[in-house]
Amino acid sequence: MREGLAEIAAVLEALLPEAEAVGAEVVVVGEIGAPAPAGCVRLLHLPLPDMLALRRHGLGEASGEVLAIGEDHAVPRPGWCRAVIRAHAEHPEAAAVVGCLVNATAATLAGRANFLAFAAPWQPPMPTLPPERPPPSSALSVKRAALADIGSRPPGWFEAELIPSLFAAGEMAADERILVDHFQDHGSLWSIRNAYDSARSSYGAARSTLDPAARRRVARWALANIPTRLRQEAHAGAQGTRMTLPESTLISLIALAAALGAATGTLRGPGISADRVA
Repeated sequence: MREGLAEIAAVLEALLPEAEAVGAEVVVVGEIGAPAPAGCVRLLHLPLPDMLALRRHGLGEASGEVLAIGEDHAVPRPGWCRAVIRAHAEHPEAAAVVGCLVNATAATLAGRANFLAFAAPWQPPMPTLPPERPPPSSALSVKRAALADIGSRPPGWFEAELIPSLFAAGEMAADERILVDHFQDHGSLWSIRNAYDSARSSYGAARSTLDPAARRRVARWALANIPTRLRQEAHAGAQGTRMTLPESTLISLIALAAALGAATGTLRGPGISADRVA
């Protein structure tokens, strides 16, 4: 959180009554200049713009046995807390559970294109885990055991290393009863830039684990595969609705920006993208 509690007002309004009812702790990290709005909220003042550092700090400080990731634009549906708890009880073998994202900004070109390029595979119905790429953190909840040493890890380890490794090892379970409304509509140019920053920050965080030859291989793979994959996922995620030419074009531009961000992050590091990504 970069702009105070007002930035997450909609999330807290939806989340706090149920969090209090189930005894959940709500950890808020970032630039904080107001008191906690409820007894279950713990505020961690960390005035940094780096989203990866903020998330790492929150995960390291949270005390629960199951940790679910929240974002300012991801508003949980009624029953979300209980659905997360139930899913982990039903899947004790899974280190993480992946829920569904619902596009709450589908009425505009940018809102629809941004969501389809980013989150199309995680729309309901989702009886099984989408197989092609790891889920976004806003759809994820993780058992504490998977985060045992996160305090000693650098920012970005959770996004760039842990999530992909759990996904590749088959240690995630899908649960379509966990629903989050995704509000993200800031215009077409913003969507393109955010795709670049998102990819550059996550791929850049993994750069230090790769030798120079591996970095070049990953960068080539990103440029060759990410645009096609995201376009295919977006068209499949349209669920039979015919895309207009502007929508298809914007999705292609978002996908290309993500590929360029991934390649740049792999070769040159995250730069300031972690400070800018939403």
